[in-house]
Amino acid sequence: MVQFVAKSSVGHSRLMRFVSRFPPVGKGVVLALISTALFTVVGVLVRSLSSDYNTFQILFFRQLIFTLLLVPGIVKNLDVIMKPNKVSLHVLRIFGAFIALYFGFVTVSSIPFADATALGFLQVLFVALLARFVLSEQISKLRLVTIVVGFVGVMMVVRPTFSESQSIYVLTGLFAALGAAIAVICVRQVAQSEPKITLMAYQSLAVGIITMVPAIYTWRTPTFEDLLLLLLVGVISSLAQYVGITAYKWAQANIVANVEYVKIIYSIIIGFVVFAEVPDTWSIVGAVVIVSSAVIPLVWSYSQKVSKEYLKC
Repeated sequence: MVQFVAKSSVGHSRLMRFVSRFPPVGKGVVLALISTALFTVVGVLVRSLSSDYNTFQILFFRQLIFTLLLVPGIVKNLDVIMKPNKVSLHVLRIFGAFIALYFGFVTVSSIPFADATALGFLQVLFVALLARFVLSEQISKLRLVTIVVGFVGVMMVVRPTFSESQSIYVLTGLFAALGAAIAVICVRQVAQSEPKITLMAYQSLAVGIITMVPAIYTWRTPTFEDLLLLLLVGVISSLAQYVGITAYKWAQANIVANVEYVKIIYSIIIGFVVFAEVPDTWSIVGAVVIVSSAVIPLVWSYSQKVSKEYLKC
């Protein structure tokens, strides 16, 4: 286990050295692309494991590895972690994270990969709605356009046709997206007064404890090969989350959020390579629309900057 974690740390160092070559906004975009790709890989691993192992067991392994990787940070910051602010928001965030993770795993394990990915994008809409009606945040016209354009692109790629037998998994996908949105909104509020390690530690420990009992009840001893895959779910998920959080350090939140739409492109590629799903013309056009939604904020910001400089002259 120690050697496994050590190797992942070396990979992380190499990754950060590679990213350091880019300008600030470029770093944020690259990190967001990498984080999204890693989360897509986790989806593939979960789907392959779900035929033999209960979702609670897979999720328990994810949280176990995540917690082990956080142990040094937890020990170092134990005094701060033991004095949380806004406890109610921490509890709500943990609830949202659990709903997002559990139902997300169930969804990706039960319906076509692209359909599950499409449902995941509803998180962006839920975040915008919750931010508007719960936090009274204003949604700019540009933000609204990028959300709509990106989602239209997703629908063009996926064109989900859920059968009646799969309707329950449409609901699990919706619950997962809503849970993720609740967690995001809570983080926005709590992050103003809590360090990053507190947010990560509470989620990893609490969700791990929640899944432990049902995981033991449905436990199936994994083979050596499956054990490696279960460990990879934890390691890759942890790395993806860390890289994703770091992306927000270098680029504006709306840019990073729109880059996440590229996940559907990863899904098309994986669907073709792993599941032999050949993309059609609609899928290719939709992918272009999705990329456009990520580019719109960049083009708009650049045009505004040029206009201001022109007016100064």
